[in-house]
Amino acid sequence: MSNYYSVIIHNSVQCNSIDTSPVVPTTSLVSFLETVQETALHAYGHKGFDPKLYVDLSLKQNLSTTIEAFEKLPRTENGSVSDHDLNGFMVKYLNGAGEDLVYAEPVDFVAEPERFLPKVQNPKVRAWALEVHSLWKNLSRKVSGRVRESPNFHTLLPLKYPVMIPGSRFREVYYWDSYWVIRLVFLSYA
Repeated sequence: MSNYYSVIIHNSVQCNSIDTSPVVPTTSLVSFLETVQETALHAYGHKGFDPKLYVDLSLKQNLSTTIEAFEKLPRTENGSVSDHDLNGFMVKYLNGAGEDLVYAEPVDFVAEPERFLPKVQNPKVRAWALEVHSLWKNLSRKVSGRVRESPNFHTLLPLKYPVMIPGSRFREVYYWDSYWVIRLVFLSYA
């Protein structure tokens, strides 16, 4: 098995270890991002609102400075913040969702799998299979250096090895998705 995909399994297997330490309550950063999310729901309404977005944001400045700026936002009589003011705050104090992970070139990616692809007889199906296989290269990520430098600014855990993300709005690695990713990687190289 290739080294890169062994790393995927290594990251996933470590998640299976039994941890007997107590459950840690929500961090201050997560609590703050939940508050931003609730404020955004009131400011923007339900249309186009994605609750997954807010927990994936990271800080540009320390949490106390960011909270102080958030608390100074102008509020209406009912306590809500205008979408204009909230947008300005988010641009100034929060990084975009998904910026915690950066593209990682898979070191042992094989463009045309030697064991799998030749078994596909139909040329159209083979072309489609090759196109699907090529997606692995686009889904490969590693934790950005900023997460390691300032872990308190991020909700993402600083994983040691590269990972495969599910894609679309799912910008991080998830335990359940890892199961399917590993199965499909094995199929790609079977």
